[in-house]
Amino acid sequence: MFPSSTILDVLIAVGLFIGLLACLELWFFFGSRARQRREEHPDQLANIQGATLGLLALLLGFSFALAAGRFNDRVQLITHEANAIGTAWMRCDLLPDAARADARQLLQAYTAQRIAFYDMTDPTARTVAVAESEQLQERIWANFASAAKATPEKATVLLPPINELIDLHGSRIAAARRHMPGVLLGLLVACSVVSVASVGYGCGVAGKRNIVLTTSLTFLIAGTLWAIIDMDHPRKGLIRVGQQPMLDLRNSFDRPASGPAR
Repeated sequence: MFPSSTILDVLIAVGLFIGLLACLELWFFFGSRARQRREEHPDQLANIQGATLGLLALLLGFSFALAAGRFNDRVQLITHEANAIGTAWMRCDLLPDAARADARQLLQAYTAQRIAFYDMTDPTARTVAVAESEQLQERIWANFASAAKATPEKATVLLPPINELIDLHGSRIAAARRHMPGVLLGLLVACSVVSVASVGYGCGVAGKRNIVLTTSLTFLIAGTLWAIIDMDHPRKGLIRVGQQPMLDLRNSFDRPASGPAR
């Protein structure tokens, strides 16, 4: 069985393509009717087509670049968070024996919590998970801070990775909430509809069209729109950020520690 998020993602992609294709066919019909009445000026229509397609290309290009940038930022944040937790894990070697086991247990629990947080879709469950992560952060900080007070010369080594761990938690939450504004997405869809309509209308006025090329153009526009929407919601769609760095980190906890602390 496919998860509901994947099914919804496929429905969005199919809906965009069918909707734009229906718009193309509808306006081809209107253009054919206008051609029979000889009400259109082809030169003026060609200028409008060029302007709308040019504007659409500009909007799609910028929107795709911004969505890809946000996607890459989320990927980098997961990698940085895994590195920060891994560094804190290795710095546990500098803690006293009594505190070391407790600190590593907390880091294991924190990693598991962060992995579970990524897969949660219910807003209430995510809010609870954030609160639990912050509680674990407080306990981890208290553990390392206590060791730093006992041996001040180790403070500059022990505390920075915990600071980074806490900061990256906030950065990941902020990145997860950062999406394209709804107004801009609506403008992008509207521009796509107008552009496809102008192509269909122009073909109708001309009295001929290449079905393969016009359908391919519609498919490419719908596909680009879908990719922008999908990258903007990387936990729900087919284009997912993934948790591999965190999963690799969790697996590394089960291996014997080796090498110097980072």
